[in-house]
Amino acid sequence: MSLEPAVAMLQQLDLFAGLDPVRLEVVAFTCERREYAPGATLFAEGEEADCAYLVLGGEAVMLSRDDAGGPTALRLDTGDLIGETALFEREKRRTTVRAVTSLHTLRIGRDMFQRLLGEFPEMAGSVAMRLADRLDAVAGELEALRGRLAVQGKKGRDGNE
Repeated sequence: MSLEPAVAMLQQLDLFAGLDPVRLEVVAFTCERREYAPGATLFAEGEEADCAYLVLGGEAVMLSRDDAGGPTALRLDTGDLIGETALFEREKRRTTVRAVTSLHTLRIGRDMFQRLLGEFPEMAGSVAMRLADRLDAVAGELEALRGRLAVQGKKGRDGNE
């Protein structure tokens, strides 16, 4: 597979915004390509997380448990980035990801990603802005949840339903 499809997909990711195509070619060339057969596991819940995967082709499913302990599944397609938090911090995987079809991925290791942030300040700035946007979104969601809980609490105290 040539580098062009991988470079095009990397350009679509906020994490790599601001990098010129030549640098993205270096990223695509440096990252490891992995292929998985249908049913194969990319990673399992509880494993050490040291990389993210960019889906270059195929479909996968992310399996986890909801707050009540019930199973949930999320479909992953070409262009999706899986496990990106592993690029920033050492943690255990919170989900299991399995290939549904023949799956082609680009494995982006944490060490390589951290080196890129050090070498390309424009990328580090872009990542910082993206993380700030995510924090703002989470703060907004928390504020909306707080409002809903306050309304429900008031209904409960007033005896209304």
